[in-house]
Amino acid sequence: MAKAIIAVYSNPSSPELEDEFNTWYDQVHLKELLAVPGVTKATRYRLADGVNPGTPEHRYLALYELDTEPGAVLAELGSGRLASSDTLDAASVRLACWVPINPG
Repeated sequence: MAKAIIAVYSNPSSPELEDEFNTWYDQVHLKELLAVPGVTKATRYRLADGVNPGTPEHRYLALYELDTEPGAVLAELGSGRLASSDTLDAASVRLACWVPINPG
């Protein structure tokens, strides 16, 4: 079982750049994140069309499973060493770290 999960909510910087955003995220960003010590798995999700009430703030969710305490991983994520892209709406990114209640 993962020691923690980091959830990252994001959007492309514009609808016209959505394909480029997904290409960057899948081919560059995920590879960099999976190279961070402690990150064991990364899964991306897209908001399901037509089933969510209202207008959700984010269209994309990425879940990163960690096999270590999250502090070091979060420090690496905030270090500025990971590539960024102008296809990412950086102002809308939200990040939350979750730890298991029952580490079964």
